[in-house]
Amino acid sequence: MVDTWQPADQKAEISSEKLLGYASLISSQETVQEEIISLEKADIDLVNNYLNMPQQAWLKAIEGFTDAQVLNLCMFFTVGEMKFSTWTFGSKNPTIYFLRHLKSEKRAAEKEFIRWLKKQTDNRYIPYGPAIL
Repeated sequence: MVDTWQPADQKAEISSEKLLGYASLISSQETVQEEIISLEKADIDLVNNYLNMPQQAWLKAIEGFTDAQVLNLCMFFTVGEMKFSTWTFGSKNPTIYFLRHLKSEKRAAEKEFIRWLKKQTDNRYIPYGPAIL
């Protein structure tokens, strides 16, 4: 009998509670580098499980979040992608989804924030994703 490989079960939805916790972990642009490395291995692994979640799942998870909480998550996922080698989001980095969502709601992030984000990463898709969707 031949065994077949089955991919690991992905979470069906993203935990809003966990995302709120990650947002509250980040206090500022100046401290995000230190704050992100305090993340526990279980949380790093949990985010690994979220790597290929669709945009709708991310946006559903942040329903009701304040703009400040969403921007903290942008810092969290942008810097985290650089700090943790397993977080290879590429064009599916949730930062992209969050910034697009804020922009579509006429609550776009300030240009200074966008410039800062771009300086923190080598992910060419940040801030708004691929040119052609």
